[in-house]
Amino acid sequence: MRKYLAALCFIVLVSLLWLPASFAVEQYIYDDGNLLNDGEREELTQLAEEYSANHDVNLLIATATDLGGRDVVQYTEDFYDEHDTEFGDAAILTIDMSENREVYLAGFGKGEQYLEDSRLDQIREQITPYLSNENFFAAGELYLEKADQYLGVNPIINPESILLKTWFQLVVAVVIGGAIVGFMIFNMGGRVTVDHQTYVDANNSKVKRKKDTYVRKTVSKTKIQKNSGGGRGGGGGGVTSGGHSHSGSRGGF
Repeated sequence: MRKYLAALCFIVLVSLLWLPASFAVEQYIYDDGNLLNDGEREELTQLAEEYSANHDVNLLIATATDLGGRDVVQYTEDFYDEHDTEFGDAAILTIDMSENREVYLAGFGKGEQYLEDSRLDQIREQITPYLSNENFFAAGELYLEKADQYLGVNPIINPESILLKTWFQLVVAVVIGGAIVGFMIFNMGGRVTVDHQTYVDANNSKVKRKKDTYVRKTVSKTKIQKNSGGGRGGGGGGVTSGGHSHSGSRGGF
């Protein structure tokens, strides 16, 4: 009997040790474009590993200077297809340093659900200034931080909503608290029962009637100027040649 219990304990222990590893990838940063130094790659790897474990979504970064004749979207799709069984639920930031200089973000599985097109647009717009200044480490760091933040917010809620900001919540709490205290202090002094009607004798008043006369209405029109500026952006998601659906956001820098 003891042998069976020992064998059962061993199996359970091995299962517990193996379970977390099934959600992790061996590599998070694929810097084929050599845009990062060793220290930056190591730091981004640590962040990616930590944030990925928070949500069971692998957060990956890929860089390249030669896409093999493909555009950045197809390159990202092929990159996922080559590692689909390993990556699983994932989000990928691809930085194309060829003559096109484009960036593409894609979400797969749970990553597609929580990082849909509009959310990826928000992340891309925030990291683009760093990419334009060739500060690739800062761009990668911000991408990981924002992905971690967005993956923790229900998909139907705008993760950049002011309602989710800590400072706004503190202001609301202070205002509500102040209103409650003010209301309590106001009611401590008793209720005032005298108003403008107290001393009015309606029967002897010389005001017989009142009338409002409509004279005219004026309508003003102002032409709204359309903004014709703005950089490249958009793209959206799609389906890889391997049949994997994904969200996406594409833009130049």
